Amino acid sequence: MPAKSNILFGLVVGVSCLLIGFALSTLAYRYHYLRVPGAGLIERMNHELNLTPAQRDRVGDILRDTRFKVMQARQDFDHRRHELFWDGLGEVRGVLTPEQQKIFDRDFTQPWAHRGHGGGDGGGHMPSEEGAPPQTPPQPPPVPQN
Repeated sequence: MPAKSNILFGLVVGVSCLLIGFALSTLAYRYHYLRVPGAGLIERMNHELNLTPAQRDRVGDILRDTRFKVMQARQDFDHRRHELFWDGLGEVRGVLTPEQQKIFDRDFTQPWAHRGHGGGDGGGHMPSEEGAPPQTPPQPPPVPQN
């Protein structure tokens, strides 16, 4: 019998926790402590500015286009940052002797290659030609439009 009462007690506690969580989240949404996922700037503007349907559609289009442009700018920045980083490593490598280059290739390019930053011959090594800048990593795939 004690095992049966433990199971019943566990069920009562579990259901109580679910009900309390539901009640608290409902109150949080009602009093705007939490926002509905996906409800954002457009809904707030619509509520506070009393937008017409045409204005709401146009504002939505503008914000979607802006979000896409910002994401594209971030990708371009990341790509350019990686190019500059690998170009700098290529310049450093060009200053080194062949023995130093071997150590440099082994010890100083591997950590970044393992983190997906690419460069070199795909294995994380810098190109073997002295002074040649490393290849740039491939550009990430384009972000799909919403």
